[in-house]
Amino acid sequence: MRNIFLVLMIMMSCKSFPQTNCSQYTILPLRTYTDIPEDQCYYLKDTNNELQAFVGTWKGVWNGKTIFISFKKVANKYKEGLNFNTDIIIGKFKTVDSNGNILFNNLQIADDDAKMEGLGFINMTDKYIVTYYDEDVCDMSGTIYLTFANAAKTQLHFSFNQRNEVLTSDCYFHGWPHADRPEPLPNPDIILTKQ
Repeated sequence: MRNIFLVLMIMMSCKSFPQTNCSQYTILPLRTYTDIPEDQCYYLKDTNNELQAFVGTWKGVWNGKTIFISFKKVANKYKEGLNFNTDIIIGKFKTVDSNGNILFNNLQIADDDAKMEGLGFINMTDKYIVTYYDEDVCDMSGTIYLTFANAAKTQLHFSFNQRNEVLTSDCYFHGWPHADRPEPLPNPDIILTKQ
C-alpha cells in the first residue's frame, strides 16, 4: 500500500511539472496544425521568425485615449491546456487620456504576469490570437486578433472581443452604467502604428 501511494505521488508530481525534464525537444514549426502528443517534449518553434514582426512598441488612438502596447517574443513557453511548449508573444500596455493622464499602466510588470499572452496563428491565416486577462480590472478578459494592415508590417489591425462580464459586488465599478466602466483596451477595432 505504501509503494502504491509513493508511485501515485510520483506520477502526480510529474504531471504537475510537465516537460521540465526534457533534455531534448522534438521541434515542430510554429504553424503545425496536427495533433501534438501531450507532455512528450514537443516544442512549436518560430522557425520562420514570424513573431518578430510583432515585437516592439505600437501606438493607437480611440475615444480620446491613446494606447501604447509593447509586444515581446517569449521562446519555449509551456502552454497549460495545450500541454506542449511553443514560442509566443506577450503584451503589456499603457493607456492615457487626451490630457496625458495615465489610466492604465502595466508596462513594468514581470513577463510571467503579462495581461496579454499569445495563443498562436489561426489555421492557415496570418491572424494571430492573443488572450487578455486583467484581474486588476475585475477580471476583465477577452480575445485579441492581430493582423498586419500593410505589407511593410508597420500597421497592425487590433480587434478586441471582450467577454461578457459577471460583475460581483466587490468589483469597484459594479453597478456603473456600461458607458462609464473602465476601458483599458480599444473596443472595437483600431489600427496600431509601430513606433
